[in-house]
Amino acid sequence: MPSKGVRVSRQQPQPPKVRRRPLQSRAQATSQALQDAFVRLVIEQGYERTTVREVAAVAGVGLGTFYEYFGNMDTLAAMCIHRQVQALHAQGLQTLQDSAGMPLATRVDRLLDTLVDGIAREAPMWAALFMLERKVSAPEPFRRHYQAYVQLWGTALQDCDPPLPAPAHPLARLLHTLTYGWVSQSLLALGPQQTLQQLRAPLGWAIHALLREAQAPSA
Repeated sequence: MPSKGVRVSRQQPQPPKVRRRPLQSRAQATSQALQDAFVRLVIEQGYERTTVREVAAVAGVGLGTFYEYFGNMDTLAAMCIHRQVQALHAQGLQTLQDSAGMPLATRVDRLLDTLVDGIAREAPMWAALFMLERKVSAPEPFRRHYQAYVQLWGTALQDCDPPLPAPAHPLARLLHTLTYGWVSQSLLALGPQQTLQQLRAPLGWAIHALLREAQAPSA
């Protein structure tokens, strides 16, 4: 029988430290405008050529407002990465809730569809953020993001029928590493013109081969 439910972890990736936490709607709009301007400029001309003055101008705010919120470009870059990682993680959680009780292969396919499609639809942005992640991410935020996505895959593997004969946590780590590595390196090495099909199909083959191996009875 398929699982009767999925225990979905609510742990979210934690944001980087910023100078001002935008709590009111106007402040949130200003913070978002700066992030949107930053992503647009980085896609158009690269991180190294993008200045604080340009970001503030495109966002329609003064230079002092930028420093009030972010302090420097690395902090803004880290926040942009965090927000996108968090949003994609939330979509994955919703997918697991919606697929509660379905067979393991179906849950995994739906989670994979959500994660890969979420990146492929905005491939230029994600290609830029994947490159930036290597420049600005501190070890601790990276570990938190990693753990949150491993938990996402771990939730997808819970309550299998038949149950997994091997511990689920190493497999969850492997599935996240495979997904993140394949998609990020495809965009970085081959460019953001990669289609959903080019990203999704080989990844699906590999992940389902791993699942079949994990569920095979021991000799």
